[in-house]
Amino acid sequence: MDVLVIGGGVFLGPAVVSVARELGHRVTVFNRGRSAPPPAGVEHVVGDRTTPADLAVLGRRSWDVVVDTCGYVPAEVALSADVLAGAAGHYAFVSTVNVYAGWPAAADYHRVPQHRAPGRATREDAEELPPQDRYGWLKSGCEEAVRERFGSRCALLRAGCIVGPDDSSTGRLPWWLDRVARGGTVLAPGAPDDPVVLVDSRDLAGFALDRPSGTFEVTGDPVRRADLLDGCRAVTGSTAVFRWVGDRPAGAGVQPWTELPLWVPRAEAPSLFAHDNSRARAAGLRLRPLRDTLSDTWAWQRAVPGGWRPAPGTPGLDPQREAELLARWEREEESAGAGGG
Repeated sequence: MDVLVIGGGVFLGPAVVSVARELGHRVTVFNRGRSAPPPAGVEHVVGDRTTPADLAVLGRRSWDVVVDTCGYVPAEVALSADVLAGAAGHYAFVSTVNVYAGWPAAADYHRVPQHRAPGRATREDAEELPPQDRYGWLKSGCEEAVRERFGSRCALLRAGCIVGPDDSSTGRLPWWLDRVARGGTVLAPGAPDDPVVLVDSRDLAGFALDRPSGTFEVTGDPVRRADLLDGCRAVTGSTAVFRWVGDRPAGAGVQPWTELPLWVPRAEAPSLFAHDNSRARAAGLRLRPLRDTLSDTWAWQRAVPGGWRPAPGTPGLDPQREAELLARWEREEESAGAGGG
């Protein structure tokens, strides 16, 4: 197949490129050229998706599938969809579960109406909304822009939390692997049996390239939080000990999801990981074992020149603060135990 990847420079984009090449497809990447260039053998068309003249180059060619990994503004996605509607057989748009207005605060976000943005909405249109709603609202408009032009020839892929090798943009799973690898007593938020749902970027990429038709929640299957951390310990060879503290970090001012990745108190986000991937599974979504994702991500981190370090703005709890919190809670428990004796 002839595959066009819009974006293709960071995390998910390179995963799509890699999987497509492994499948023997001819791959072209279209982006502004501000990230690392694609590997040898991949055509690189430098351009801006907001510039009609740049997009016109793509419209004069023929594509079996377009995978749009970076669309965020409906009006901009509409431009690419307009140009490619007659040139591409299929358009896979990577969306997000944020299009559900009730996610993650509702008990069942599937029962809450979705965001509905027009297919040509702009960033300025979103400014009227509360900040927490803007991303999902804009993404819903991107879906509409693609749906209007491609109909049954599109896949709207509502991704959950994406993880995997080359994750230099979110840093969520890499932070946990690095923290567990450092050993010692690890502050483990939530409860051991809490569900966590992740999807490997390569599995999402493979599903997009299968050209399914329709709208799908593309997420992994639930795993226990304890199994996730145990897996981190196993692949890193660590001897770390996990100190399960429930939702106490929130009471201490720790920011969920940003300081402690992949955790939000259940009371605040009861449906955080309550995804339903059954439709995607039925359409052919294949999921690798969690251990494979952990092992491959850790191998990538170890291969980073100079050693992996969290990128600015990515999640993580300061080691000193973690130690202080653990020591404080231990003192409080000892004091409570002594008082009860």
